[in-house]
Amino acid sequence: MPSDVEHHSQLGNLYLKACRDAITRPDLVSRMRQLGQQIARSGDERLQQVYSRHARLLALALKDPEISEDLALPELLGPISAEGQPGVSIVTCSMNRTENLLRALPGWLRHPDVSEVVIVDWSSDEPVRDALSAQGVSDPRIRIVRVDGAPRWILSQAFNTGFRVARFDTILKLDADIVLSEDFFARNGRPAREGFIAGNWRNVTSDQVHVNGFFFAPRAALAAVGGFNEFITTYGWDDDDLYGRLEKIGMQRQDVAPDTIHHLPHSDEQRTGSESADMRPAREAIMATPRFMIQRNRILAEMMPAWTAEMELLPLAVDARQEDGLTLSVIDGPAQPVPDDIFEKASQEMLKELMAWDYGPEIRQCSQTAFDRVMARPLTELSKQAFLDASSASDLSQPSLAPSRSRIFIDAQHGLGNRLRAIGSAAAIANATDRELVIVWQPDDHCDCHFADLFAYDGAVIDHSFPVEAQGSDVHNYMTVEAGAEKDALIRLDAGRDIYARSAFVLNSPHSGWEAENRFLRSLVPVERVRALVASVRHPNDLSAHVRMEGGRKDQHLAYESTANWTEEDHDLIDHWRSKSHFSHFMKRIDALIAEGRANTIFLAADKPETYDEFRDRYGDRLAWLPRGLYDRSAEQLQYALADAMLLGQAPRMLGSTWSSFSELAMRLAPEKVAQEMSGKDF
Repeated sequence: MPSDVEHHSQLGNLYLKACRDAITRPDLVSRMRQLGQQIARSGDERLQQVYSRHARLLALALKDPEISEDLALPELLGPISAEGQPGVSIVTCSMNRTENLLRALPGWLRHPDVSEVVIVDWSSDEPVRDALSAQGVSDPRIRIVRVDGAPRWILSQAFNTGFRVARFDTILKLDADIVLSEDFFARNGRPAREGFIAGNWRNVTSDQVHVNGFFFAPRAALAAVGGFNEFITTYGWDDDDLYGRLEKIGMQRQDVAPDTIHHLPHSDEQRTGSESADMRPAREAIMATPRFMIQRNRILAEMMPAWTAEMELLPLAVDARQEDGLTLSVIDGPAQPVPDDIFEKASQEMLKELMAWDYGPEIRQCSQTAFDRVMARPLTELSKQAFLDASSASDLSQPSLAPSRSRIFIDAQHGLGNRLRAIGSAAAIANATDRELVIVWQPDDHCDCHFADLFAYDGAVIDHSFPVEAQGSDVHNYMTVEAGAEKDALIRLDAGRDIYARSAFVLNSPHSGWEAENRFLRSLVPVERVRALVASVRHPNDLSAHVRMEGGRKDQHLAYESTANWTEEDHDLIDHWRSKSHFSHFMKRIDALIAEGRANTIFLAADKPETYDEFRDRYGDRLAWLPRGLYDRSAEQLQYALADAMLLGQAPRMLGSTWSSFSELAMRLAPEKVAQEMSGKDF
């Protein structure tokens, strides 16, 4: 969050711009509101007074009294209060699960013991209020809390929001798929002041495997421990973590009476969003399972500071109050984010622990390189022997950060093409100067995978930026949107000094060149899954085409296309060249090549499903492509992308998309020289 001085400066600059008509009213209101949210969240009363004074001055200077209301400081949702009226608040949450809610809600409302039902609508595509109205569901006890701006489902944040809004002194926490029996309150009673009632998956005498997250507790107890642990943002362990903290403050846990709650059946795939994954890399498949997610969150909770009532909860602005609820909006994201390196460490530890449980304790002794190599294989190829064989092989040539040699760390950024060309450039420098190459590959929105998901590589790889091993290096940052960066700065090669380069581009060095870079890239061995994808497609073809239509300001809602990733100048260029790479331009050129007899067969790689549909309709059996059902930046999709790049380079002629590092990557990986034509330039 910016400092007080920065807030003062920004307020002053906006006022001056408004007085000079150098900013539009919508832009002024948007930027002032963003500042107002930050200032309100800071809790600094003096700074809040400064903001309000600037808002009044703007209204006077612009002769626009209505703008004062637009610029009012937002009201923030408070913490979980220990006080409440006598009664029971059911708290439930839904994100696109209204069907289950509609089935369970009537049964909840039949109980006269229920004082209110707080439904947290966590940014559902169809607002819950609209869905209930369409079904004629109405009851004065229903309160709907709509939260706008939540990018994904996070149970801990959603239910804590409900606890913060609830008005009564006892909280009955129910998932949207939980049904209460008619005698629920008669058989369970109310929880004692120093006790709570909960489901218990460990209770083998009753079917409670899917109701472990149910609880009935005094709101004062929830307030005392800060509610759910908001460090936990993925599936699982949130309930056990909460119960453990309640027990630590002296609360006595009681199992819910058998057969008084039931869950509406659904699969774990519905819970986690995962699909059948037998052919995906084992790492990806296992990390998508509830078993892994639950255990990782257990380790994560142990690594992070204990969650207490002093922790700041998700910042939420109160946008509107209705008779039957509230409308809230997320301000800046989580107040207590988990550092990426901690999350990754918890993932690595749990992955190896699960493999040790499944295949024997010897797995714990595997080197990380050997372990990663096995986990890059399909799930069906896992075995104890696979781990032992990988360990034996790696013992012969164990990759390490060799202290006896100078090193070049290449912190590769942005998408697959950007990252690999930066790595190839660093590898060329390393080879020419006898340095050890250390690849720094941190999964992010651009490439949500690990290097081992793509390549069976024996060299040194680190999975988080700016590792401690790189301290003392000469740092070169080519990422122009970051402070202090200087793209194309000459790479200094001081004797004995390590180099740390953070880049999505080729490094500026006399030792780096197209052929030297590409020799390294072509030497990389793709994982078996990628090789199988390549083998599954007809190749070589007479012609390949890479159609890149996604990108620019029209797609800036996507994290990997956000305006924060590039300068304004670069965004202008992206907008320009994406308009030149529409699939219709490619089709016109391909039709001409077919008419000339130079393109009987075609391979297509594209970033939108409609492009494949149009090409299939026009070219029929001439067309080869890799069928898929996803177009994101996940590990599975990036394996398809690497296979696409390899297949594009197999044709003697390629039509590429200008201003796309992926088209460039295909040329780099091509085993032979390829005739290249670029959209907007050659056709």
